[in-house]
Amino acid sequence: MIVNTPSQQNAPNILVVDDTPANLELLSGMLKKRSYKLRAAVSGELALQAVRNEAPDLILLDINMPGMDGYEVCRRLRLDEKLKDIPVIFLSSLDELEDKVKAFNVGGVDYITKPYQIEEVQARIETHLTLKAAREYLKDKHRFLEYTFSRFVSPQVVEAMKQMPISEFLKMERSEITVLFADLRGFTTMANELTPEEVQETLNSFLEVMVARVQEAGGMMDKFLGDGFMALFGAPFRQGDHARRAVNTAVLIQLAHREWMEKRSAGGLPYRPLGIGLAAGETVVGAYGTRTRMEYTALGHVVNLASRLCGAAGAGETLTTSFTRDEALGKAAADGSRCAVSFFSKGKVRFKNIQETVEVISITPEETSHE
Repeated sequence: MIVNTPSQQNAPNILVVDDTPANLELLSGMLKKRSYKLRAAVSGELALQAVRNEAPDLILLDINMPGMDGYEVCRRLRLDEKLKDIPVIFLSSLDELEDKVKAFNVGGVDYITKPYQIEEVQARIETHLTLKAAREYLKDKHRFLEYTFSRFVSPQVVEAMKQMPISEFLKMERSEITVLFADLRGFTTMANELTPEEVQETLNSFLEVMVARVQEAGGMMDKFLGDGFMALFGAPFRQGDHARRAVNTAVLIQLAHREWMEKRSAGGLPYRPLGIGLAAGETVVGAYGTRTRMEYTALGHVVNLASRLCGAAGAGETLTTSFTRDEALGKAAADGSRCAVSFFSKGKVRFKNIQETVEVISITPEETSHE
């Protein structure tokens, strides 16, 4: 039996499989100076049982064993979805090319011929532990990306983010973006008269339409806020035309929402009109949280301002700032594109917890005019 010292308890977990006790002791002696947690199995059947009880980080596997040989052990591991990625290094006195080819064909990652050279064994182990850690890092990164972003940005954006160092979009940094808030007017009161199933169906139907419009414009749906949502333009990827995108998207959202209400009304289903507020400017964007739960979002004055504008918007109304308007029009002119909207000043307004007086601008489809 191989005994582990207290310092090895958090070390890489290696399972050594060999039917000859002397070989197990030899490997133990060779590796004892390394910080490994070593376990032993004297047969293929016991090896599979040990792996299922506690998955190791790596397996050193003999080939010639009575009953189930090493090839069959490796083949069975590769058929198990939970165990298939454990690296297996074959250790064998068989040195024919066909033996090595067979070992790789059943899923082995390396092959060491007996008698062992301790420096070679250690080097191969460290190499494959490092490769395994790299693969797990990428899996964790991809899982984080898919959990955090896949519901809120287009699949193309998620795939692009997978190619980036995770530090690039997790770090908090100052960035010029546009923040958009939208909220169903009077939904809380209406929800008191609906069944839980009706509330869920209404919100799901509403958000389905909203997410599609935001993603089509290259925006990110930051979070759902009960009967509303917060979206970002210009993050996680920088967009020089974030204000123009957000302004045009706000109008398209209102038009899509109007169609949604008409269909709901015709079908006798609950609905409420939508208010939107958006503001452009410098914010702090990035991920924060704990090891088990992180959130990517924007923080700062612009976020608060967009929220206040949303709260002030009437049913079917979209409000922004003169700065956002100028940013959108300026970028459209520079790019030779256009903002398919009309802007109308509603005068200067003071909002709670916003120090400066804000010129509030109403956004409407281009063909709409104001007297």
